[in-house]
Formats: sequence, structure tokens, C-alpha cells
Amino acid sequence: MNPRASVTALSGRTILQRARTSVRVRITVTASVFVLLVTAAGSVLIVAAITHSLSNSLIDSARLDAAAIDAQLRRGVSPASAAITGRSDVVVQLLAPDGSVVASDRPERLKVPLMTSPGVTESAVVPGLKDTFTLVARRTRGNPAVALVIVGRSTEQRNETRAETAGVLATAVPLVVLALGLILWISVGRALRPVEVMRQEADRITAAQLRRRLQVPPGEDEIPRLARTLNEMLDRIDEGQRLQRQFLSDASHELRSPLAVIRQAAEIARDYPNRVGSSALAADVLAESLRLEELVNALLLLARLEGGDGGAGEVVDLDDLVLTEVARVRVRTDARIDAHAVGAGQVRGSAVLLAQVVRNLLENACRHAASTVSVSLDEDDGTVRLTVEDDGNGIAVDDRARVFERFVRLDDARARDEGGSGLGLAIVRKIVDSGGGRVEVTDSPLGGARFTVRLPSVAD
Repeated sequence: MNPRASVTALSGRTILQRARTSVRVRITVTASVFVLLVTAAGSVLIVAAITHSLSNSLIDSARLDAAAIDAQLRRGVSPASAAITGRSDVVVQLLAPDGSVVASDRPERLKVPLMTSPGVTESAVVPGLKDTFTLVARRTRGNPAVALVIVGRSTEQRNETRAETAGVLATAVPLVVLALGLILWISVGRALRPVEVMRQEADRITAAQLRRRLQVPPGEDEIPRLARTLNEMLDRIDEGQRLQRQFLSDASHELRSPLAVIRQAAEIARDYPNRVGSSALAADVLAESLRLEELVNALLLLARLEGGDGGAGEVVDLDDLVLTEVARVRVRTDARIDAHAVGAGQVRGSAVLLAQVVRNLLENACRHAASTVSVSLDEDDGTVRLTVEDDGNGIAVDDRARVFERFVRLDDARARDEGGSGLGLAIVRKIVDSGGGRVEVTDSPLGGARFTVRLPSVAD
């Protein structure tokens, strides 16, 4: 097979497929076919209505003529004179009581009765005449010799009018549909042109060019709103990738620190075996490995929460979790933890994750407290409120939003082993948000920072 012919056939199939799937083609074809069907049905109804109206007019005219002939017979006019009309589009017959023809305007042709009883006959064939007639038969007593008056009106004008109307509609309807299709094709094409421009611009946006944005067409209709929505989506994607890159950078830096300490301790022990004992090396390696394990666990927990895994929605006695975590933290801290204000409170969520919230808040407060940490829990207006505060230095107003970001340490001078991983409060906010609650930090009456967690109560 000729390669050029194959390429041409393939190109033709591609164009046909695009045409079938094109919104512009589908709208134009669908609207045109619909209008064609509607106008065709309307044309049929118009022709039928005109035909019906003209037929009624013929019947009414024939009845008037029959009434006029009956009136002439009543005045004593002879049947032969009453039957003469002098019009080529009218036929008249007068029948005797026995059904024979008494008189006619065309005696040489109308020798056979056209009708034998009163009534109406449409499109009747009259012998010897090429036109069809609408016949009306009426009884009369104006002359004893005449029992039935028959008047016929030619249907030629009706048929011509019907044919002319049908011809005009047969020509006008396709032209109207064609004009409508052309208008739709142009209008839809102009309306979709900004969409095609946005598609081409979006096709050029790659992961390395996420800062590029779509051009917003003028106006306030659906297409400009679509462009703004897509730009907002690109903003979110760009911000998400920026945070992801920052997170990976911070995570790699945080993971590198304990590994560097372990490596340094091992190198010193190797190069100076007499200066570093095995117990000291083991203690350093163990401490850094524990810190590394906590950091990895925190990163995994954040990844799981961002994946939508918020744990099972079970009913949790938050007061029991608070008292349990207070008992655990008291063993590892020198700060005094006051938990006498812990009341009852039930929420729905994961006991493991909620315990993580309490633990992280307590450990954060103990790291920054001078001597005292206070914990309280109560219910207020369908909300369970957990408060953890300390008597440390507090948090400046400008830094209160940053403390919930990842790897943020407000005190840069604090040693890493004392300052934590910088993920604890980020985990707190993520867990609380996934549970439909909120967390905030304010000043504490003790002098330090107060962290307040509000979660929906089970009773709400």
C-alpha cells in the first residue's frame, strides 16, 4: 500500500474523529436537526391548517349559493333559470323528488346526479370537468318539482394555495435551518475560542513552569470564571509543590543531622579508641537513633494524615486520654503538671491520634515551661475544650501562625535535642483539623503560651 495514501487515510480518520467529538460540531448538528424537525412539523401543521380553512370557506360559499338558489325557487323562478350561474368554478344541479336531474348549469355534462342526499362531499370528481369540486347538497321546498339543490365549488384555488404554501415552506425551512446552523457554528466557535486558547496555554504548562497562568478573557460569564478557577487551581498546585519541596528539604536536613552525629561519633571512636569508650559511643548512637526514629514516625504520621487516614470514628473519653498522657509525661519531665481541672469530655475520632495530640502539646509545654504546666478539659456549648498552658516565655503574636508549620523552631538558639523535631505542633493541627476541630495559641495567665483545642462533642 502506498505510504502517502496511508497517511492521508489516517489523517482523514483523525479529522473525522475530532469532528465527531467536537463540542462545536455536536451543538451545531443537534440544534440544526432539532430546529429542522420542529419547523418541518410546524410546516405540516401550517399547510394542514390552511387547507382546512380554505375547505371550510368553499363549503360556506357553496351553502350560501344553495341558499340563494332555494330563495329564487321560493320566489317562483323556474328551476332552469335558477340553476344558471355563469361561473366556471361553480356547478349546480337540481334534483327531482325521484332523484332525476331537473336542471343544471351544464346540462350537457351533468346528466348523472352528483349526490343523492343532503350533506357535504369534498374533492368530488365531476364527469367531463378536470377540476375537483366541494359539493353541498340541501333540501328545498321552494318548488314541488325540486327536492334537492346541489352546488359545487372548484377546489383549484385551494389546491394551488396549498401547493404554493408547501413549496415556499419547503424552500424556506432548509434555508432557515442552514442560516441557523451557520450562526450557531460561528457563535459557538467564537464562544469556545477562549477555551481553546486556555487549552493550548494549559498544555504548555509543565511541572517546571507552574508559575505560568492562563489568560483570563474579559467578561463575567462562565468562561472567565473557568479561567480564574483554573488559575486558582494552579496556584494551589504550585503552593503544594512548593510546600512539598520545602518539606523534603527540611525533612532531609532533619534526617541528616542525627545521621551525621552517629557518623561523627563512630569516626571519633574509630580514630581515637582510647578517648571514647564503648558505653559512651553506645549512648550517643542510641540517643540519636531514638531521635531519628521519632522523626521518621512523625513524618509517616503526617503523610498518613495528608492521605486522608484520620483513623476510625469511635467514641473516645478524652479525659481518660489526657490523664494517661499526663502520667506518662510526668516521669520524663522536671516541670510540675497541674491536671486538677480535667473534667469529663467525649469526642469522636481515633484514640491513638487524639493521644498523640495530647502528648505533643504536653511535651511542647514542658520543653518551654519554667516550672509549671497546666492542663484543663471541659465541655462548652457542644464543644470539648482542651487547654495546655505553661509559664515560659510565651509566643509572639506574629509567630503564632508559624508554630503550626513543619520544622519551625522559634528559638533558633535552642539545641535540637531540647527543641524537638519541629513536627509536633504540625501533627496536632493536622489531627485536629481532620476531626472537624480547631487549635489556637494565645497568652496564658501563667505568663507563657496557652494552646486550646476545640473538638465537636459526641453529645452535639
